[in-house]
Amino acid sequence: MKLLRFFQSDLQSSGKLALDVRATGAIGHPTLQGQIRVQNVTVIPPDAPVGVEHLNGVLEVTNDRVTITRLTGQSGGGQISVTGIMGYRPQLEMNVAIKAAGVRVRYQDAIRTLLDSDFTLQGTANASTLSGRVIIENLGFTQSNLDLTQLASSFPTGSETAPSQGLANNLRLNISVESSQNLSVASTAVSLEGRVNLKVVGTAADPVIVGRTSLDSGEVFLMSKRFQIQPGSVIEFDNPNRTDPLLNVRLRTTVNQYDLTLQFLGPLDKMRTSYISDPPLATADVINLLVRGQTVEQAEAVPSNFGASSLLAQGAASGVSSGIQKLAGFSSFSIDPTLGGNDPNPGARVALQKRLSKSFLFTFSTDVTSAQREIIQGEYQFNKRWSATVTRNENGGFAIDGKFHTTF
Repeated sequence: MKLLRFFQSDLQSSGKLALDVRATGAIGHPTLQGQIRVQNVTVIPPDAPVGVEHLNGVLEVTNDRVTITRLTGQSGGGQISVTGIMGYRPQLEMNVAIKAAGVRVRYQDAIRTLLDSDFTLQGTANASTLSGRVIIENLGFTQSNLDLTQLASSFPTGSETAPSQGLANNLRLNISVESSQNLSVASTAVSLEGRVNLKVVGTAADPVIVGRTSLDSGEVFLMSKRFQIQPGSVIEFDNPNRTDPLLNVRLRTTVNQYDLTLQFLGPLDKMRTSYISDPPLATADVINLLVRGQTVEQAEAVPSNFGASSLLAQGAASGVSSGIQKLAGFSSFSIDPTLGGNDPNPGARVALQKRLSKSFLFTFSTDVTSAQREIIQGEYQFNKRWSATVTRNENGGFAIDGKFHTTF
């Protein structure tokens, strides 16, 4: 199998193919009979998310076809098996079944999935179809500081490209992708719970994702603020010509006793954002609350020297928070004088948040001008509706709050 490297130098391949084939009859139309033994074959393409390892089996060769009687191996840490028939005279014809269990696949070096699948490959070299079903058993993030913006940009959003030529363009896809149950994934920057019901169509040269992903709950950290994903949020893929996610996602957070809801609508390249607050505020006030922690009126009432210190703190936070989050694994890191409360001489308050598990979020906040003004809080999510919070306040007292989440 090492001979394959002559055709593609960066291809990893090893193993042996043992041929025991006999030909009888006329030279122009020989009769073939024998076996091909696959012995510990490994083939790993450089750009593919997974390869095939330790492939072993027996292929029976007859006059016009190859019958795969037994072919098993490993892929992505899981098991695969192949059975079926491949005809080669008078033309190439395929009817092959492929099964996989416990295969781990990485996407964009950011998402890791555990899959079970069942495929059928049928057709000829000029027109074939790969159909089947993929069940997502588990989904996780390989990076604790996952950049959602970078991940979203990996989806093509330009105009449709002209179809390519070759064997891959002749292979049509009809593969359903579903979650075996409600998926639950978490990192320091994001946690999600939802369901996947997608389909991969198009061709092997130009695959397209269609369908829907529903988000039941979860949270993301944006602008060093914690946003909760609201039930009913969905990501739809309804363009049959290219993978084009359409967002209908609502995020909720609380800033200075204001409940703020952000709704993102539309495709990634033309997304619209709407802002809702309770009590009601103008859009400018909502944006100012998210960016500076104050309404426009509050910002105008702040003394000029305090405004300068606020801008200085925000500049420092933007310069170092990203690096600190990546170094220490925090979900968010912020520096903001407005977090000091209504004190006539508020100082900069440093806030750190760390998601220790899918259900537990730890928060530490302190005023850098006073070691006595520290707040420590732990929040545990029992299920989608119930959560409990334990807070140690600045005076050393403890408070326990229970929360019931519902939607009206």
